[in-house]
Amino acid sequence: MFKHKTKLRNLFQPGTGVEPPYLAGRFEEQAFFNDQVEKLVGRQKIGSDMIVYGPRGNGKTAMLRYLQKKTDDRLETLWVTPSEFEDMGELIELIVGNDTSLLKKAQEILRPLFDNLSALANIGVAHVKTALSRPRETLALKALLREKCKKKPFILIMDEAHTLNPDIGKALLNASQDIRGEDLPLFLVLAGTPNLETTLNQASATFWDESSVFPLGRLSETDAQQAILIPLKSCQVTSADGVVEQVACRADNYPYFIQIWGDRIAKRLAVSGSRELTMEILLETEHSAIAKCSTVYQQRYNEINRMGLVALATDIAKTFHESANQYIPVQKLEMLVGLSLQEQGVSVSHEIVQENIQKLSHIGYIWEIAVSGEAGGEGPLLCYEPGIPSLMKFARRQQLP
Repeated sequence: MFKHKTKLRNLFQPGTGVEPPYLAGRFEEQAFFNDQVEKLVGRQKIGSDMIVYGPRGNGKTAMLRYLQKKTDDRLETLWVTPSEFEDMGELIELIVGNDTSLLKKAQEILRPLFDNLSALANIGVAHVKTALSRPRETLALKALLREKCKKKPFILIMDEAHTLNPDIGKALLNASQDIRGEDLPLFLVLAGTPNLETTLNQASATFWDESSVFPLGRLSETDAQQAILIPLKSCQVTSADGVVEQVACRADNYPYFIQIWGDRIAKRLAVSGSRELTMEILLETEHSAIAKCSTVYQQRYNEINRMGLVALATDIAKTFHESANQYIPVQKLEMLVGLSLQEQGVSVSHEIVQENIQKLSHIGYIWEIAVSGEAGGEGPLLCYEPGIPSLMKFARRQQLP
């Protein structure tokens, strides 16, 4: 009994980048990653980089941590974020790491790339990074990655890649393309918020969209329910009919909210000693869970306010409310945004409309999806849905008289 209570208390751990007890709904991403790992182990050709993006709270970092655990000592994996390096030289230093033989190789590679050899007096890569010009940085990066991959298959995972310097992003993508073209075992994974698209476009690496791109939005109803049910089952907890569905609904199928609700429920079960999730347990945890979720509403709403988009966000929220939070075709949303901006006295152009849509997409207020075509051979239809429906409800409530 004590063992189960302890496990329940620590079962869900809502927080930035914390791996959930069960990674639900990311099966396509898992399958692709695992397939690339097997190719790396067999030193087979890796066809593309992996690009993962989505609004905050949809589990990008948690998924990457889960995937990272799927590797083994047959591979070398390096996890970095742009905050760990200011320039290419520091990224090179991270790639070299504690590998003495690679450091010596790096010295051989870097030495002829310097105009002023006296810069190598202190041979550590960090001491000479400022002497590298951008073209030479790219050559050095390629050469080092090439040598590293010859020694061992290498996976470079970069989280928060939307904050990456575009020049470094361009060099990194170009290096990956060239090295993979030489059939060397390199796998590059970039993950970030929807701003990652903008960063990669600014990098002028026009081929980046030929990578395997995985946009992460909210979970399906079934996957959201499994994200609650499967961890509870591991603690011998059953669920009364319809209760898990209610939890997923209250959490908006939003991964971070699911972890919040799961945490409150599991802790309540541990205190009560119950082994069944009932509607009574759900109602007992509701206030605490909603209070915690409300901090997200406040943060996002304040962000919208700082961008001067409250009126537009409210108009969009009203439209989604009228359509019961169903998706809205792109053209309809563009018309809505244009009319809303006109009412605010803004001089409207196509560029202005797109800019405002992009801003709301980047913070996860709205989310672009492709809706399958109806029978008859029609192709998919680009649409938008609420990033978090309850956030839109929160936005509407702020404007009530």
